[in-house]
Amino acid sequence: MNTNHNRIRVSDLETDERDKILATNSKGELEFIATKNIKVDSYNALDYDQEGKALDARQGKILKDLVNNKTDKGGFQGTTQDLANSIPDLNSANLKLGSYPSTRNDGQLSTNKVLSTDASGNLKLYSLPISSIYPAPYLTEILPYNFLPNTTGNIILKGSFFTPTMTVVIQGQTVNKIDFKSDNEVHVNVTTESAEGNFSVTLDNGISRVFPNALLVVLGEVFIPIERDFTIVTGNPNIAVPGEFKLNLFNIACSADFFEIPVGQNFRVYVTPTPTPLSSGPISIGPDVDIISLLATNDSSVKFKVSAYLNGVGRDNPIYAYQSSTGLFHPNNRGQIIKSTIIDEPTFYFERIGTEFRVRNWNQTILFTDTYSGNLKIRVNALAFDLKNLKYVKLL
Repeated sequence: MNTNHNRIRVSDLETDERDKILATNSKGELEFIATKNIKVDSYNALDYDQEGKALDARQGKILKDLVNNKTDKGGFQGTTQDLANSIPDLNSANLKLGSYPSTRNDGQLSTNKVLSTDASGNLKLYSLPISSIYPAPYLTEILPYNFLPNTTGNIILKGSFFTPTMTVVIQGQTVNKIDFKSDNEVHVNVTTESAEGNFSVTLDNGISRVFPNALLVVLGEVFIPIERDFTIVTGNPNIAVPGEFKLNLFNIACSADFFEIPVGQNFRVYVTPTPTPLSSGPISIGPDVDIISLLATNDSSVKFKVSAYLNGVGRDNPIYAYQSSTGLFHPNNRGQIIKSTIIDEPTFYFERIGTEFRVRNWNQTILFTDTYSGNLKIRVNALAFDLKNLKYVKLL
C-alpha cells in the first residue's frame, strides 16, 4: 500500500515481537520501533514545550497527585519541591522561605494583611500590627469644648488616625457610647460628674495617647475669644487660632484686651501659658513677666494679675499672683513652665463669686483680700510665653 509516498512495513508485524510502537521515521514512513528507543523524558515530559505530545502513565500519576493535593480552601498542601515540580520555571530555591517564630494570630479581615510564614515555615495571611498601619491618634478639636456638671450628652471628637475599634476615656466622666464616623471624626455620648475642672481625654487605636485639659466641665456659659474679639494694645501677636495668643517674635512684648465683665457677674477667666517654639534654652528675660490681668474698664488700672518670675538662671518659671493694693500677694507657685521639656503647663483661672476674687488652678486657691465693684476687662500679655486655652465663663 502506498499513500502519498508513505508506506507501512507489514513485515515488522509478522515478527511477533513485543514492546513495539507504531511511529514515523525521519522519511515520514510509518513503521514499528522498539519502545525502549523512545526518549520519553526528553520530549514527552511535562516540561517539554512543543505541542502534540502525550502523557505516559507515570506522568499521569504525577498530575493526579498534584490535583489531589489541592484542598477546598484553595491552598497547595504539598512540599515546596512538589510545587516547584508542578511549575516549569520554578524550583525549590525560588520558593524556600525559611521558618521563623511568629506570635501574631490570623484575623478575619480581608484588608491590612501580610503574607508571611509561621514557626514551621508554612505560608499564611496575618493581620498587620496596628502600629504598622496607623500612628497614634491625634485630637484637634472637641465640640462642644465644655459641658455642664451632672449632664448626659454628645460630644464630637475631630482629629486623625481614628479607627472603628478606638477606645475613648475621659478623666472623671462616664463614656456611654462611641460612634465611629471616619478616621477624622468620632461621636461620644458622655455623662459628666458633679466636679468641675479641666479633664484629660485618652484615645487608643492600638497606641494610646493622652490629651490633657481637653474637656472643660463647668457650671456656666463659655466664650472663647476669636480674632475680632481682641483689641491690640502693643506688638503684633498671632491671634489666628481661637483661644490662643501667641508671639510672632520672641522677646517682643504683645498685649491685647478682650471681653468686658459687668458688675455683679460671677465669672471665671482661664489661661494656660506654654513655652513658645521661638525660643530655646533657659529664658533670660525678666525677672517679672505679666501673663494675664484684670483691669478696671474706666481707667485700665490693673486690679489683679498673674505673672511668671524669670530669673534667667534655671528653666523653672514660678507663677505668682498679685493684687493692686499689696503688690506680690502670694509667692507660692501656682505651677511651673519648664523650657524645652514641658513638665507642666499650668492652667489657672481668675474667679469672682459674689464679692470675693480668687485665682485657682484646681489644686490650689488664693483668696485675694482686695475687692472691686466696677466693670472689668481682660488683658493678656506675651513676651516669653505663648498663651492658649483662653476662655471667659459666665457662671450660672
